[in-house]
Amino acid sequence: MTDVRSAPLDPELDHRHELLALREAAAVVDQASAGRLFISGADALDLLNRLSTNKLEELPSGNATSTVITNGDARVVDLVALGALDGGLWCVTSPGYAQTVVDWLDLYTFAEKIAVDDRTESAFQLTLSGPSAATVLTQIGVGATLAPEEIVRTIVGDVSVVLWRRMTGGADGYELIGEVAGRDAVLAALVRAGAVRVSADAWEGYRITNGMPAIDAEFGLFNNPLEARLLGAISETKGCYTGQEVIARLQTYAKIQRWLMAVELYAPVAVGTTLEVDGKRVGEITSVVATDTGASGLALVASKAAIAGAALTAGGAYAVLREPAYALATEPRE
Repeated sequence: MTDVRSAPLDPELDHRHELLALREAAAVVDQASAGRLFISGADALDLLNRLSTNKLEELPSGNATSTVITNGDARVVDLVALGALDGGLWCVTSPGYAQTVVDWLDLYTFAEKIAVDDRTESAFQLTLSGPSAATVLTQIGVGATLAPEEIVRTIVGDVSVVLWRRMTGGADGYELIGEVAGRDAVLAALVRAGAVRVSADAWEGYRITNGMPAIDAEFGLFNNPLEARLLGAISETKGCYTGQEVIARLQTYAKIQRWLMAVELYAPVAVGTTLEVDGKRVGEITSVVATDTGASGLALVASKAAIAGAALTAGGAYAVLREPAYALATEPRE
């Protein structure tokens, strides 16, 4: 699987201008490693509704959402994004997890009418992000304003693409998906319109500093989606789904053992570094990116110690916990 746990920002490859574009302008990154499925059939939505955490009884064409596929122990198989378009569902999986999702759906398919087409290799996926992203889209002639989690089909030059506005990399952005033969033409159009092409390393740094959890780092078969603070993809009111009873008990009885937090570090550290308070282990660094002052990271922290502003040590270095921006943007508010 793709290693998504650290972004060292090699000093010989200075990514600061790329991160600046992501934060203050517009940038585009090639998401070749993400999984792309097209799911169709009369029973597709019902099956996904029974296997994942969000309400999917209805998903009208042009609408999108995220949901967590969980096993019977409420451990995370994957976090997927679903967009209803083209008579089916576009499904974006975590990097390297397309086949895992295909196999999981196949395991629970009996007489259901469902077809899953893995388009990871045949379709490209470019992510456009940054405060000027909408301006770039206008420059290439697809300036219609999309609402969050809206998905449409449009044309860039002479290339037909899916245009999907969603939280990607932990911030508002757009996915452009189309047949792989059109990738270079769409990428060139975005760059001509002012988007800065950024590397996978810079994008990883962006994800981490935005507090966006990732597979095999902050969530996976080693934990439940509540620990990773994927509450925006979990319905508290839907009926039965695989793992639902476990998640309900964890929420009802406040039994969540760990909590995802952002952490500011004042010295370089590695993934796996232990977080301590008064010499007692309270958590572990799960993703980290180097900064001018040390590092920024994500960590799974014991619930009692997961307090914004709390001071800790990480490998002897001073550290401070913060609320992850992605969680603040997506968690339901009372």
